[in-house]
Formats: sequence, C-alpha cells, structure tokens
Amino acid sequence: MNHSRLVQQANLITPRIYLSDLHTASNKDELTNLEITHVISVLECQPTFPTSITPEQTLHIPIADYLHVNILRHLETTTNFISSALAQNDSNKVLVHCHQGISRSATVVCAYLVATTAMSASESIAHVKDLRSVVYPNSGFRRQLDEYGTRFVGRRSTSQSPVQRISEGIAERIHALKSANGLEDPEPASNTGPEQDSE
Repeated sequence: MNHSRLVQQANLITPRIYLSDLHTASNKDELTNLEITHVISVLECQPTFPTSITPEQTLHIPIADYLHVNILRHLETTTNFISSALAQNDSNKVLVHCHQGISRSATVVCAYLVATTAMSASESIAHVKDLRSVVYPNSGFRRQLDEYGTRFVGRRSTSQSPVQRISEGIAERIHALKSANGLEDPEPASNTGPEQDSE
C-alpha cells in the first residue's frame, strides 16, 4: 500500500477512538460509516463537518506541526474532551485528526492513552504506530509527551499487556466521569421481603 493510501484512512486505536488525516475527517460518508459523534481537529484551520456533528461535539486546537510549538498545554483539554465524549454515551465515537494523522493528532491520542492507562509515552507511541504505521510525532512533541507522562508515573505497571491497560484505564476514567456527573446507573435496591409469584 502506498504512502497516500496509508495516510488517507481512519485507524481504530481503541474501541471508540479513531485517528485520521484531514481528508478522511472531511468526508461526510466516512464519518457516517464510522458512526463518529465527536471530532478533535489539531491543525491551523477549522475544518467543516456535516451538520450531524454540532459545534459542541468538536474541539479545534489551532497549532502547527513544528518542534517549538507548545502542544503540552493542550493535552489535558484534549484528554478531557475525549473522556467526556466517551462517558456521555456508550455509543459515542471520537475521531482525532490533523493534516496527515502523523504527528499532531497522534500526539493527542498518545496523551490520552498515557493519561488513562499505565502506558508510558514511548509505549503509547509504539502502540499507536502498530495500528497506524505512518504515525511519527515530531521530536518536540515527543519530549512534551514525555513531560506529560511524568504526571502519571505512579500508575506504571508491566504485568499487563497494552490492550489490558487501555481497557482498564479507559473504563476507570469513564466510570469516574459518570460518577462526577451523576450519569451512573443507580444501584438496584435490595429486596429483603418475601418473594412474589410472577403473574
């Protein structure tokens, strides 16, 4: 497969998070087929999306792909946006993109994995690259991702596979967000009385 074909596609990174380029993110049919509900755009211009995706369901991070650009200051915002979108509804799906889906958007997805799993920055990059082979955050973004990862060092564990860490980490973050926003289903009331015959 040639380079352009590898770039111009959406790759599933976790069960409900996709990583892609601008061309794919701007394709109404592709967004519909993937059932995308939320989009993070990490590039200078603000893309146009189909009316099914409201402004509240999009996040625009207007940065260029240069070594000196401060992406670190946006990573908590992007991580919270993804977490909130996934917590709102079990069917929500998030697409993260930049121009080619190689550096900026890949860094955002890696930061989410670092924050929600026990992955280190380098592990997250390796994992995402396995699923989208063109991924290659620039060296400045890699350093900032390493710095972002220092906030979560206490959770590091090598006893689980990356997939296990992703599943458990995401589940914990979604549970916490649902609890904080009163979205968790109430615990069923215990019935200590005599059982009734079903009619």
